[in-house]
Amino acid sequence: MSRGKKTKSRAIRRAEGAGPCAGAAPADADVVADRPEPEPASIPQPPPPPIAGEGELRQPIFGGAEEILQDPKQAADEARAKREDEADDHIANLRRVLANSLDQRGPDHPGTLHARADVATALWQAGRHEAAIKIEEELVADTARIHGEDHVEALTARSNLASSFWSAGRIDDAIALEEAVLADAERLLGPDHLATLTARANLAFSYSTAGRKEEAVAFQRQVVADRERVLEEDDPDTLDALANLASAMWNAELVEDAVATEERILAQTSRINGEDHLDTLQARAALASSYRYAGRSEQGIALQDLVISDSERLLGRDHPATVAARRTRKLNSAPTT
Repeated sequence: MSRGKKTKSRAIRRAEGAGPCAGAAPADADVVADRPEPEPASIPQPPPPPIAGEGELRQPIFGGAEEILQDPKQAADEARAKREDEADDHIANLRRVLANSLDQRGPDHPGTLHARADVATALWQAGRHEAAIKIEEELVADTARIHGEDHVEALTARSNLASSFWSAGRIDDAIALEEAVLADAERLLGPDHLATLTARANLAFSYSTAGRKEEAVAFQRQVVADRERVLEEDDPDTLDALANLASAMWNAELVEDAVATEERILAQTSRINGEDHLDTLQARAALASSYRYAGRSEQGIALQDLVISDSERLLGRDHPATVAARRTRKLNSAPTT
């Protein structure tokens, strides 16, 4: 299943009947910024194919003719350079928008604050975390001064800064701010607002990163329960929450609880998406590996055999994921140490 990546929001929607604040958020505003959640265990990819000639690689495609591929290192370098150039252009365009807003509307106009937040987001996306943090720290102060501490824009600014702290490795700073954001979100928006649920999930993930394993599991359990209660049945965010709970359980060495949660993920994914959906195949592969690590080798081998047959049927015998599934089968057959 897919994982939500961290995004940055301009504002948080106010809940109906929420407490007073200095002004109103835009009607189409987003919720609190999402944190990157752990990627699900995916079907492992094999190493690059062997070099067939100087500067050439050959890869069989679904059992057909070989295709000459670019050297992986060269391709990676070119892709990295392209991303950096595109990021530079994007940031330059956003800085021009900000300069125009400053000139035409002034520094305290909401549009100018949003333009500054957009520059910070682009810097964060480019991995320039300290530059993003500098802008966001200024935005936290300016947004509180202009709108008031309890305005949803001020809450969003603090949430975005906390996410940047986390990305920059400043976990303690992120946790301190996220704890305050969660408390304010519960007070201003209510415990069942989607922004409050996201704030709690962000904090749980930070606890896990900081090694606070028991707290992370407790918070992730609450996130799952809240999403099951608040969201519609079969909402993909609930599956994401379950995957994060399983990850937190593994970190806390709650092996049987983690496996049971992954069994639940597979059952729900199969029911929602169907037996032949790639998300289902991915969940099945993850559970097969988890069975092995839990010492349940026979179940792991049986499930991995099903992953192989499904991969061959859905993707082809020579697809990288199918090849990797067969390699994993051999690993599952080996005794654990």
